[in-house]
Amino acid sequence: MTLLALLLRPSNLVCDHLGIKDQHERGMMRMFVNMCLFSGVCVTAFFVLWKMLA
Repeated sequence: MTLLALLLRPSNLVCDHLGIKDQHERGMMRMFVNMCLFSGVCVTAFFVLWKMLA
C-alpha cells in the first residue's frame, strides 16, 4: 500500500459509506475529512509537546 492510499483511506471510507459517487463531491468530502483528521492530530501533538516542555 502506498503512502497516498494510506492517507486517503479514511476519507474514501467516509465517501463510500455515504454513497458519494461523483468525483467532485468525493474530492470535497476527502478534503473536509482529511482537514478534520489532520487538524485534530496536529492540535493534539502541539498540546502534548507544549505540556511536556512547559
